[in-house]
Amino acid sequence: MNHKPHILIDARLYGPTHTGIGRYTKNLLLALKKLPQFSHYRFTLLVYQDLLPQAKKDLGDSFSYLATDIPHYSLAEQLKLPCLLNQTKADLVHFTHFNKPLFYFGSSVLTIHDLIKHFYKGQGTTTKKSYFYWPKYLGYRLLTFINIHSTKHIIVPSLFWKKYLSSHTSTPITVTHEAVDPKFLRQSQCHPEFTCPATARISGSHEIPDQVRNDNRYILYTGNLYPHKNIEVILKALKKLPKLKLKIIAQKNLFQQRLKEKVNKMNLQNQVEFLGFLPDSQFKKVYSEALALVHPSFMEGFSLTGLEAMALNCPVISSHSSCLPEIYGQSVLYFNPHSSKQLVSQIKKLQKSKTLRSKLIKLGHLQVAKYSWADTAQKTLAVYRDVLVRARRDSPTKSL
Repeated sequence: MNHKPHILIDARLYGPTHTGIGRYTKNLLLALKKLPQFSHYRFTLLVYQDLLPQAKKDLGDSFSYLATDIPHYSLAEQLKLPCLLNQTKADLVHFTHFNKPLFYFGSSVLTIHDLIKHFYKGQGTTTKKSYFYWPKYLGYRLLTFINIHSTKHIIVPSLFWKKYLSSHTSTPITVTHEAVDPKFLRQSQCHPEFTCPATARISGSHEIPDQVRNDNRYILYTGNLYPHKNIEVILKALKKLPKLKLKIIAQKNLFQQRLKEKVNKMNLQNQVEFLGFLPDSQFKKVYSEALALVHPSFMEGFSLTGLEAMALNCPVISSHSSCLPEIYGQSVLYFNPHSSKQLVSQIKKLQKSKTLRSKLIKLGHLQVAKYSWADTAQKTLAVYRDVLVRARRDSPTKSL
């Protein structure tokens, strides 16, 4: 007898407290439940017990929920989670991060957001002692190697990572670009996938708010402070721009402390301000009043940071590396991440031209509009169906 295929999604990293992966998981689920084909399947979410109330509030009864306290990156995840998953008898499990348990042998889809740890490793990339870090790192390499070969399908957020992974595995790979979180889209610049007046949608003729016409005197950096983020190039640029200030939005941790020590060593205390963690509600003012967001990273998976800035009327100056040109297109000013001289040149261009700044804001709105969580969800659902069809073909007793 036909039945609705049962899909279980690992949503333990649900919500913004789990940074980029959490935003991806939440917005994917919100978009999935709006698709017409959603009703053709039965969905269960694996959620941490403490996140269950928020998930139910956001998603309602469109999904079934399976609460657990089995933590990520743990021995229990490897030993206990496969048993729990097998008990659900799901036809397909979507792991929204690389850490699929080694002993789960059912049909699965794996989202790999990036493999930056393959390229940037060592004591400078961690807050852990070496005797903890290296065993964990080797475990990560083993886990990713096995999982990219044992899963039925891989999802990545950019063509850059599809190209890299395609040279290491024959597993099918699909690109599902991400999109700006709806909360960053002001009512005056709604994305077409969200409900808003047609006249308020993003367009090339969008009116630039008065506050961004001012002679802005600071640049902005948002994100974590790992070595591959390359924030040092901004500090070197500040030495050549003594009147310019830098505001940093980042959580307090060992990496921030290391950066503060570097700022002091370079005598930049009067130019650098650490804002700490800011709630999303405060982003609008900080972004719109900045000269630009500077995104100097050597490597990213997708990088919503720049798109969020564009949605909040902030021009972007970005490094021309990894997936960033693919995601940002012609809407930003690029520079060589190894060259503080090029960064200084791009900053000065913006300082001298309000017309250029307004142009970049308009181009940014258009770039943001190219990405849609509805499109991400549609492509993800197509992956689910492809895997389920292949499973049915391999096992004729099952039906969709």
